[in-house]
Amino acid sequence: MKILLLTLLVVLLCSTQVLTLKCYTCEDPENPLNTTPCIEECADGVSYCKTVVIGNNLTRGCASECTNNENTGCCDVDLCDP
Repeated sequence: MKILLLTLLVVLLCSTQVLTLKCYTCEDPENPLNTTPCIEECADGVSYCKTVVIGNNLTRGCASECTNNENTGCCDVDLCDP
């Protein structure tokens, strides 16, 4: 019984590390000349990758809340591009 509980505890601890979302943060993640890191590991509780386009300005990153509209795209899987 103790082995079963210990195994369950280990599985739960390992699974929390897997649930961290990763989002793009740069303008063009496919651009080979971009020298800044383009991937952000989101904080616990963050559920979305968010892209906001207003005019010629593009902003990307992690967001705890997100609503799709004409200027904002949201997605909820690693390295998605809304």
